[in-house]
Amino acid sequence: MYTRIIAVFFVLITLNIQSQDLDSIFNSKKEIVKSIKTDKRKAEFLYECANFFYLKDVRKSEFFYQQSLNLVKNKNNLLEGNILWKLGFINRNKGNLSTSLRYFNNAKNIYKQIGDLEQVATVNIDIGSVYRYKNEISNEIKFYKKGLNLAKEVSDEIVGKAFLHLGAYYGRLQKLDSSIYCYNEALEVFKKINNDERVYHVYNNLPNTYFLQGNYQKVLDTRTLVLDYAKRGKRKLLLTSNYHNIASAYKQLKEYDKASKYLDSAIMVAKEENFKLRLSKSYESLSDLSFLKNDYKNAYLYHQQYKIYSDSIFKLQQLNAIEEVELANIYKLKDKNLEILTKERAFEKKIYLVIIFAFILLGTPIIILMHRNSLNKSKIIKANFEKNKIKRDSLILKNTNSENEIKNLVADNSMRIEFLKQLLTQLKNKRFATDSTELQEYIKDLSFKVKQQLTTESKLTLLKERIGTVNSGFDNMLMNSYKELSKTEREVCALLRLNMSIKEIASIRNSSTNAIKAVRYRIRKKMNVPKEQKLENFIQKINS
Repeated sequence: MYTRIIAVFFVLITLNIQSQDLDSIFNSKKEIVKSIKTDKRKAEFLYECANFFYLKDVRKSEFFYQQSLNLVKNKNNLLEGNILWKLGFINRNKGNLSTSLRYFNNAKNIYKQIGDLEQVATVNIDIGSVYRYKNEISNEIKFYKKGLNLAKEVSDEIVGKAFLHLGAYYGRLQKLDSSIYCYNEALEVFKKINNDERVYHVYNNLPNTYFLQGNYQKVLDTRTLVLDYAKRGKRKLLLTSNYHNIASAYKQLKEYDKASKYLDSAIMVAKEENFKLRLSKSYESLSDLSFLKNDYKNAYLYHQQYKIYSDSIFKLQQLNAIEEVELANIYKLKDKNLEILTKERAFEKKIYLVIIFAFILLGTPIIILMHRNSLNKSKIIKANFEKNKIKRDSLILKNTNSENEIKNLVADNSMRIEFLKQLLTQLKNKRFATDSTELQEYIKDLSFKVKQQLTTESKLTLLKERIGTVNSGFDNMLMNSYKELSKTEREVCALLRLNMSIKEIASIRNSSTNAIKAVRYRIRKKMNVPKEQKLENFIQKINS
């Protein structure tokens, strides 16, 4: 026990020293940027800085990528495509899947425009990997095959990459023969081109198939090799995922203490890099592990940590979905304005024709100039209209994808409820099986807390399913009829429409009851609700 504490202590000291060194380099590079005169060279230097920090400090790397992107945005050149591609990876690793897809698709469009088919093939495979995290297997295999077919024409390395992802795909579908075939194809390609890094990528994925075959010792042997490789290259994401997967193998071998040790290491690295998706998975595994060890208190505490990170990802996806809906509404409004403008131009054109007809005998040159002006304006309006239509269709598609994500995350919430029910049953059985009064009281108290959590989870699940239905058109109606209401006040109106109490609203919005009371007062004042009428009744009578 003490040896483990001392080891963690020294690791933390080493990480702190490395962090200070990286901060010093980060600040020095920011100073160098100030001395660069041209935007082109400045953007290139910022991109080089981002690549330097990419495997060392993801936050610093993302900062430099964003700074570089601001300088080359809408230039549609190779540098902009590469930046968007890298940001796609960063957001995928952080669990921002909708944002990741947006970056990858924008990068792919740029690569298509400049004719870089090799990168187009690569990004197709990367998009498939995002759909893997979204658990959309039909889209996942579609993009893997797109990438593979295109890669056969341009690059052996990308062919190997496609087979690598296909091996993982078939492994998850329990098609183990197909999985091993694809991994062997990938290994053959990477060994042929002497790409050691890609060879280790295959070794990193092969253990998943070994795991499904029940060959846990082979899993440990292979992943230990990959772990050493990740440490040498300071690959933080590779480190945390391999710690997690080694723990899974020890769990199957019922060596729970070793499993806990590796999960602790996975969480430490994930926290350092803010890998929320990895933190969520590792805390969930720790909760399951504690439950198997009959350590119900820690099982509950780890489950709470899992819930925090899982809900933060869910909340982020909701914000992305809301942002995309708002953008869609903005473009829809622009389309209407363009349509009105087109009608106005058409009317002007008729006026021009009348004027031309009236003065045709007075000046043919003037008539020709006016006609040309009218045609040019019509072309510009039509081009703008088509451009905005494309953007609108794209945003509608993104919004649909975001809705699917929310449904998946609601399903995840149901899984948590089922876990709590199982935990409650186990606690009840344990309580009646023991003769210790003290243990019975402790289990009774813990059971009560789990029941409270189960009630809250059930309410939240019902709420998530109802809010979308209740709010359909309601928010737009509030914005049109009560323009003075803020976004927060409109959201509280939607919750009041569900007959929710002040305490429930405060819990959902992570706020105090006094703050919600203050919001209610402002709503009542702005909506001119009569004193004798309840605010909830007034809002529920509003037709959306």
